[in-house]
Amino acid sequence: MKKALKGFSEYDRFGPWIDEVKRMDDVPRLYRSYPIDFSVERLVLKVPRDITHRNATPEMDLYDHLIMVGRDRLTVLSRRNGRSLRAETHATTSDKARGYDVVEIQFADIVAIRNSLNLLDGRLTVSTSEGTPVKVSYNGSAVNVMRTLVSELRDVACAKPASPVGEALLAAGSPLARPAVEPEHGPVDTFLASAFLEAHGANPRLSAWAAHGRRRLTPDATGMQATIQRMRHALSPMTLHGALFAADEAAMEVFGRHSWLIRGRAAIYSTSHLVIPFGAPDRLDLEPHPLYPDVTVATLGAGKWKEELPVPRGSVAEHLLREAASKI
Repeated sequence: MKKALKGFSEYDRFGPWIDEVKRMDDVPRLYRSYPIDFSVERLVLKVPRDITHRNATPEMDLYDHLIMVGRDRLTVLSRRNGRSLRAETHATTSDKARGYDVVEIQFADIVAIRNSLNLLDGRLTVSTSEGTPVKVSYNGSAVNVMRTLVSELRDVACAKPASPVGEALLAAGSPLARPAVEPEHGPVDTFLASAFLEAHGANPRLSAWAAHGRRRLTPDATGMQATIQRMRHALSPMTLHGALFAADEAAMEVFGRHSWLIRGRAAIYSTSHLVIPFGAPDRLDLEPHPLYPDVTVATLGAGKWKEELPVPRGSVAEHLLREAASKI
């Protein structure tokens, strides 16, 4: 977080970093019509537009979002025509005169939080059971600030007791729980193991449950379709990337890449951190992947929201999820 410089204009302070806002003078001018009680808000962040300082001008509205974690809800103010809040997200308040939209999410309605980073392309997604997520894009230089935000949201989203699906996951995963990644968890991408250890350092209650490394996939097809698929995969192979499943008593966390299944030969350096409160899911289903016989797709759902988690067939992760599904 870059500390605001008193006496400097919004334009002078502008950069790719995400700043914490602690007083009204530091609120971007676009959002100053919105009433903010700093004695109530736990955390207020302003997220800049994805432009360089040389392309900015003092007349521009320079911040795409103002994010507020309050007493009982998350509030996101978004610059109209800003690229980060997706078009499918419906604002709860829309005032054309002021140039920004307002989305409010009660903490009790949050069912998943995902923070991903692909090079400098950061993406925070907060999902609810209504199925319409809030998505905020950010510059990867601000990843540490967003991790703080994820931690705050995790704390407030995990107040509900575990659902039957959450209890089944806890029952299946608890026998595997260890404070460090061990061989019985399965092969693991060392980068994801490091991500888990960093998270464990911030939350010592977090335990590793299961892990798997990346693997190249072969499609299952017959006849002419098989020939076409083999040619396509020879040119651009499909890889199921590694993941590490972890949890404490409040939530399951999955460390992985920005996408589970990726075509091509390029090296992948992305990261993804998915948090699912145990009080959220209302279903867990496992099905074989329609094209790749070595992949089982576990689908966790809560209302209209769902997350598909493809895992290797026969892996510790698959056994964990299948065991949980059998207990529901």
